Amino acid sequence: MILARILGTIAVTALLLSAAAAQGINPFGRAGFSLTKTDVATLEAATRPFFEDDTVPLGTARAWSNPDSGNAGTATLVSRFEYKKMPCRRIQHDIKLAKVADPYHFVIDRCQVADGSWKLL
Repeated sequence: MILARILGTIAVTALLLSAAAAQGINPFGRAGFSLTKTDVATLEAATRPFFEDDTVPLGTARAWSNPDSGNAGTATLVSRFEYKKMPCRRIQHDIKLAKVADPYHFVIDRCQVADGSWKLL
């Protein structure tokens, strides 16, 4: 019963993340959790080396912050792997929103598709 509930939650989360990514919405999509466009752009700039440079060591953490929103975080390269012959990266995000006491923790997998872009797994 508990295992079925956990698996159901994982499946729903994966579907929501896939739908959000397809629409260009921030992939963190939790209720009450939002990043500004500048936050997302700053986070993407911080993580760009994880996708462009295969020599970046696993465990490398890159910090980002947006003084306008007060939001900040750290992205850590957790692993490189292959899925269905696509190169993939697992990134851990620890994000602190200015108006929320507790930080958010996400682990997101992205894989490089045929056109060279990186999509949520």
